[in-house]
Amino acid sequence: MNKKQILSISLGNTLEWLDFGLIIYMAPLIGATFFPHHTGTTATLETLTVFAAGFICRPLGGILFGHIGDTRGRAKPLRFSVLLIALSTILVGILPSYETIGWLSPVLFTLIRLAQGISIGGEYTGVMIMLAESAPKNKRGFITSFAASGANLGFLLATVSLILLKIFLSKQAIADWGWRLPFLLAGLPGLIILYYRFKLSETRIYSRLKSTHHLTAIPFVTALTLAPKQLLVILGLTCMSSSFYYIFFGFMPTYLDVFMGVPLQSSLFTQSLLLVAMLFLVPVVGFLGDRFSRRNMLLLTASCIIIFSVPCFMLLGTTHQASIMLAMMIATIISSLDQGNSLAAVVENCPENVRYSGIAFSYNLGMALFGGTAPIIVSLLLGQGGMLSPAYYLIGMACVSLFAASYLLHHNQSMRPV
Repeated sequence: MNKKQILSISLGNTLEWLDFGLIIYMAPLIGATFFPHHTGTTATLETLTVFAAGFICRPLGGILFGHIGDTRGRAKPLRFSVLLIALSTILVGILPSYETIGWLSPVLFTLIRLAQGISIGGEYTGVMIMLAESAPKNKRGFITSFAASGANLGFLLATVSLILLKIFLSKQAIADWGWRLPFLLAGLPGLIILYYRFKLSETRIYSRLKSTHHLTAIPFVTALTLAPKQLLVILGLTCMSSSFYYIFFGFMPTYLDVFMGVPLQSSLFTQSLLLVAMLFLVPVVGFLGDRFSRRNMLLLTASCIIIFSVPCFMLLGTTHQASIMLAMMIATIISSLDQGNSLAAVVENCPENVRYSGIAFSYNLGMALFGGTAPIIVSLLLGQGGMLSPAYYLIGMACVSLFAASYLLHHNQSMRPV
């Protein structure tokens, strides 16, 4: 696999997470546009609820795209998914406000998010499988980690976009129309990515499965009946992966702004620096996983979340810039440990002939349950349980993942067909 192929595969995740970042960071502005009949705080919660609803559709998209990926080839669903992601992102940017078309506005906004959730159900799974199956065994973790790096680049671009808006536009201009610009510009590269994805060839593993007649007619049902343990392990790993990442690198700027009184531009700048660092850290950790076993690295990751979650939230609670930076640096290292190893581990621990369907369902189900709901859960926990309550939630998620990681295959082995 050459560099151009890695880019064409990974950049779909960049587009996906750019949109996610924009939705989370601009939740108050989007809420005011599509849900203006509510108070500001409730409108923000409405937007985050729709964000979570999009995640709920990811398992449905996983079943649909997973069937295509296991029966028709790994490359085909990646073409459909990136097209749908690009179109839905552009539609958010041009959707009329509640004041213009009334109740139809929030309904259409919700439908767009649901459609994007379906497309993402096949996108991220397909990217990690395509990269893992195309890589040599001794570089599988390193190459697969670029799927996560593409996502981090998307969040970085979302962060930079909001910073630029605040620099060049007034607060009123951003609220009126400026917030739409990143959505409109973000959708255009999707067409370029689509062009290069038509040039992708099938992976060696899928070609072998086809030539040896190991493909199955209904891969999703086969995965549920013959590989339930593997699917549960994948679901368990997503507990810490999704909750930790979406709390610290999705919701954190909003958390610091709304609940801690830290200026949004300051936290966005801090996060942008750490996301740049993560672009380099994640592949390095992927390389270490290739050498020292992904199972061991993920056991270490879960242990670090258990140990450092409370100290990190205590540092965030001080609202001092240096303390916030230290907490986010710790979170960056921990999240890099997870991202650099979890994706390849997920692929290796799912049987080859039901891999797309199995991962697309179980991984996306975990993302829907623990990732899409993370901003809402944190908001509710802060209102009911105090400033350290999100840390205890993360500890609980990490305990589940620690147990799941103990069942991963040793020595970076890859499962054969069932």
